[in-house]
Amino acid sequence: MMAAMMLPSALPLLYRFGQEMESRRHWPLAAGVLAGTYLAVWLGFGLALYVIYTALGMPWPNQPIVGAAAIGLAAIYGLTPLKRAAQARCRELCSLHQPLPFNVWRAGAVAGFRYGLSCLGCNAFLMAAMLAVGMTNLAWAVLVSVFAVLYRLVPRRSGLRFEVLVSLTLGVAAAVNVVG
Repeated sequence: MMAAMMLPSALPLLYRFGQEMESRRHWPLAAGVLAGTYLAVWLGFGLALYVIYTALGMPWPNQPIVGAAAIGLAAIYGLTPLKRAAQARCRELCSLHQPLPFNVWRAGAVAGFRYGLSCLGCNAFLMAAMLAVGMTNLAWAVLVSVFAVLYRLVPRRSGLRFEVLVSLTLGVAAAVNVVG
């Protein structure tokens, strides 16, 4: 489910990759390799979280509080330099500023893996919070998807103001999770 939620945030990269590679043979299949590699990174992360989730014996009776704490951690992480660095790297990779291998298949795999890791750096805490809140919580799933796309589309010059706004929104979501 995490992988499927994160695919829309990869659409700008897929579009840019298609523009760069459209003159080369088999570029549509290479774009599929890119999407598959990107989704494989998220699938691996999702499986790791699931193993942790089951090892901890979740859900717990006080799951709303655990979910709120996870959302709060995601809000705090959103203000860290590590998160901003991952976000900058994600935007850079989305623009394909780095050279890719000549082989179109390998280029798709390398771009998908690089982008998947940087995207994971941006959104890992949001996804972990989603698992703690509950994978069937549609409102949280929509909120996480919107943030994942906005992280790539909001201009850099908005800087810390956007991050603070996202963190405040997450704080409100944490409070709603405890109350509701």
